[in-house]
Amino acid sequence: MKLRPITIFLSTIVFILFCQTIRMAGQTAPVKDEKEPKKIASPKDHVVLDLSYDSYSNLPKGIDLTIRSLGVNVFIMWDYPVGRGPLSIAAGAGISTHSIHSNGKFLYSLDGKYTSIVPVTTEYKTNKFTCHYAEIPIELRIRTRTKDQFKLTLGAKIGYAFNVHTKFEDDNGKIKVYKIRNVDPLRYGLTFRIGYNKWNLQAFYGLSELFEKGRGEPKMVPYSFGIGLLLY
Repeated sequence: MKLRPITIFLSTIVFILFCQTIRMAGQTAPVKDEKEPKKIASPKDHVVLDLSYDSYSNLPKGIDLTIRSLGVNVFIMWDYPVGRGPLSIAAGAGISTHSIHSNGKFLYSLDGKYTSIVPVTTEYKTNKFTCHYAEIPIELRIRTRTKDQFKLTLGAKIGYAFNVHTKFEDDNGKIKVYKIRNVDPLRYGLTFRIGYNKWNLQAFYGLSELFEKGRGEPKMVPYSFGIGLLLY
């Protein structure tokens, strides 16, 4: 039986929560030892909020994006310190949304098996392409042994698009189109963070393309960069 991507995603979240529950249940009260060195990477940074500018590499000819192409990520993370060094490993789950404002519109081949993006030739007020993803991130974190911490994070994430649509508005009204054909629902790529205390600069570069192989504009790889806030 072939598992759907959303089934795999939900199963992974349940597994992470189960492991966290077992870990907490097995913890015992530590014996206080004044000489025992303090862990550098004590568990923290459980809530992650990112604001970013979003784009795609290899945009079709004549397609331009605006500075309004923004994204938001919200993640709940579980932080696992590695020994008493500066390293920790974090994993979690969350949701991201990306709204791409451009002058492009989607066109399908006669059989619907190929999606092209061509410039809009009429006047409009709003023209955007929006994707909502449920995602699983994993990170390798480095934090300094200081009260005000310098932080560096390398990671990756995989997501499933549970909502994909376009919105077009002009003087004649507003149109929303859902279930855009041939968009690959799976997205995965590399993440990076560098910052001080709660604030950081963050970036994402996709290793997957927007469209399924051979079913849409080729080599359109998502990327984003912006600021992040590490809470709690």
